[in-house]
Amino acid sequence: MKKAVFIILRILGAALLVLMIGWFLAPFFRWGTYNIGNVAGISLCLWGLLLLSPLRKKITALCARHAFTKWLWRIVNACFAAFVLYGAALTGFILFAAAKQPQQPSTVVLLGAKVSAGGRPTLILDGRITAAEKYLNEHPDANAVLTGGKGSDENISEAQCMYNELVSRGVDPKRLYIEDRATDTVENFKYSWSIIEDKGLSKNLAVVTDGFHQFRASVIAKKQGIGDSIGSVSAETKWEFIPTYIVREWFAFPLVLFK
Repeated sequence: MKKAVFIILRILGAALLVLMIGWFLAPFFRWGTYNIGNVAGISLCLWGLLLLSPLRKKITALCARHAFTKWLWRIVNACFAAFVLYGAALTGFILFAAAKQPQQPSTVVLLGAKVSAGGRPTLILDGRITAAEKYLNEHPDANAVLTGGKGSDENISEAQCMYNELVSRGVDPKRLYIEDRATDTVENFKYSWSIIEDKGLSKNLAVVTDGFHQFRASVIAKKQGIGDSIGSVSAETKWEFIPTYIVREWFAFPLVLFK
C-alpha cells in the first residue's frame, strides 16, 4: 500500500514539474521573452524530474564507484536543494511585500520598464501605467513621480512614455512629475526622492511596479533611507510571466545587498 502511494505521489510530482516547464516556456513561445528565470526554472524542474525517475538510483550507484563523483553528486543535489529553499523563502517575502498597502496620503513612484518602438509602452510597462492610473483615480489628491531614463534602443524615455499615456487617459498633468535620468531601480528612488523633497510631496510612498518586483524595490528604497512608509500598488502581471520573473528575482535580489 505504501509503495503504491509513493508511486502515485511520484507520478503527480512529475506531472506538476512537466506543467511547470510548460509555464516557464510560455513567455518565450508567446512573447519571445527569455532570461535567467526561464533557464533556471526549467533546470530546477528537470533536476526534480531526474530525482523522481528511476534514473536517480542508477546515477547514484554509478557515482558511488568513486569518492570524487560520489561527493560531487551529493554537492550538486545539496546546491539544488539549497537554492529551492532560498527561492521558496524569498518568494514568501515577495508575496508579502506585494500585498502591503500604502499609507495615506502617499506619493506614487511609478517605476519604468522598457519602451517599445515608436514610443509605445511594452506589455509590462502598460500594466504598471494602468495600475498607476487606477490608483490616481481612486486617490485624486495623490501626485506621481514617473521614473525611468532613455535606453540606447528607445526613442523616448520611460518616464516620458508613462507621462504621455497617463495624460492621454485623462490624468491631470499637474499631478505628474517626470524623472528621466534613472537607469536602474537604485537611481529610480534616488532621483525620485529628490523631486519629492523639492516639491514638498508626501513622503509616504506608493510604489507602482509588478508584484514580483515589489520586495526588491522596497529593500532598495529602505537601504537609501527613503520614504516615511513604503506601500505597494502592484500591476496585473500576465499569468505566463509570473514564475519566470519570480525566479529571476531570486538572482537579482542578492545584488541589492552589495549596492
